[in-house]
Amino acid sequence: MYEYGCLDCARQFERLLPMNATDQQIVCPFCQSTHVRRRLSVFATQSRGDAAVAATTTTTGGGCGCSGCSCGSRS
Repeated sequence: MYEYGCLDCARQFERLLPMNATDQQIVCPFCQSTHVRRRLSVFATQSRGDAAVAATTTTTGGGCGCSGCSCGSRS
C-alpha cells in the first residue's frame, strides 16, 4: 500500500501496488493529474504482550489480518 499526494489538487490517496510497480505512472483519482508524489507512509502498532499477538494471529485465519483477506478490495 502506497500513499500519494497530488501536487495539482493537493488531495491524498492510496494505491495497492506490487513492489516492482512502484515506478509506474500514477494518476490522481480526483483531478486525473499525473503530477503526484509518493508520500512517506507511517503506521502505528500497539501490543498487549505475547498473548495478544498469539490470539490475533490465531483468530485471523493463518496470518491474514486484513478483514478476511480483502486488502485489495479498496480502490
